Amino acid sequence: MPKRPLILAIDVGTTKVSALVAEVRPDGELAVLGISATPVVGMRRGLVFEVERVALAIRDAVNRSNSMAGTDLTQAAVAVNGDHLTIVPGQARMGLKTGTIREEDVRAVLTKAAQIPLDGDHEAIQTLRRGISVDGFRGVVDPVGMVAHQLEADVFVVSGASTVVRNLRRVVTMAGITPTILVPTPRASAEAVLSDDEKQLGVVHLDIGGGTTGITVYRSGHLQYLGVVPLGGESITSDLSVGLGVVATQAERLKLEYAAVGADREGTLEVRAVSGQSVKLIPVKELEDIVEARVDEWTQFVESHLQRIEWPKGPAAGVVMTGGGAMLKGLASHIESRWGWPVRLGAPFGLGGLSDLSKSPGYATVVGVAKNAMAGGVRPEPETVWDRIIKFWMHLWT
Repeated sequence: MPKRPLILAIDVGTTKVSALVAEVRPDGELAVLGISATPVVGMRRGLVFEVERVALAIRDAVNRSNSMAGTDLTQAAVAVNGDHLTIVPGQARMGLKTGTIREEDVRAVLTKAAQIPLDGDHEAIQTLRRGISVDGFRGVVDPVGMVAHQLEADVFVVSGASTVVRNLRRVVTMAGITPTILVPTPRASAEAVLSDDEKQLGVVHLDIGGGTTGITVYRSGHLQYLGVVPLGGESITSDLSVGLGVVATQAERLKLEYAAVGADREGTLEVRAVSGQSVKLIPVKELEDIVEARVDEWTQFVESHLQRIEWPKGPAAGVVMTGGGAMLKGLASHIESRWGWPVRLGAPFGLGGLSDLSKSPGYATVVGVAKNAMAGGVRPEPETVWDRIIKFWMHLWT
């Protein structure tokens, strides 16, 4: 019996580690078999600061996903996050000896286009195909089999700081997992929630995590921009903790249950004082002022990235938000009124199996990592001793 193509995907975020086990079905559908999230301490804006604590969180999330799926996977596709991520365009052309384009010709020109100089402390994480031209004709989707004299490729190379990438690989390895594929977080989350039509029309995707916000822009079906803002939902929690004089857990609860952007409410809220011995009254207006100040700063950071893109009328498909920070009440309406573009909350789609568990915007990245691994081709996990024992007994009885 052939082994099932299985995927283990991991997203090491600022506030939680997500892990997902999925099966690639014969019809090409990705079926979720197990999914979990474990709170993490020791990550800041995509960077590993406390190796052992992060490794423990990774191990816990993976073990629970494997347990749910009935698997024991130890090789994983892993998301890479942080404002150290950059994209560099590359281009190459080559003449054709045979006159007919072969698959190896396409691979060769893409590889040549990706051979571009990077900053000394950066390394390539992923190469993204932007477009193929055949004898000067652009926009060719599948050139294999066409008769031509010249083939040209445009790519984006996503790179990351070598130290950050090495530390991520190390902490995943310490958790007992072998990282086989690295996927940039902004691109992963976008691939999980954006439709082909949105990418064709033009769309901005914002993945608002705990410590960072990933920004991707698609137009004419291809990625046009990728960037990361070093601000996320955790910055609001921190501001509320300091500004209101409450502990972080209380600040997080106030953010999730009471905070809203653009609201104009009166009244007070009761919370326990830091000593725990008395009750503290907090004006709702004070809470909202703190939230709106940080959201305004965050919005300006995002706008500084979007201003680098030339588009006369903006993204026709609007803005799609994912990540835990996207759940902040009133944020979508705030962005829509400020930018004049339609805004929606994105959730992973096109999944089978335990898909209901993975439809939260907070799971977009780990789902996108799994989809990326599937698109790149997956191989079954190595055969275990137990598998060989089962085959031996089956052989005896057949």
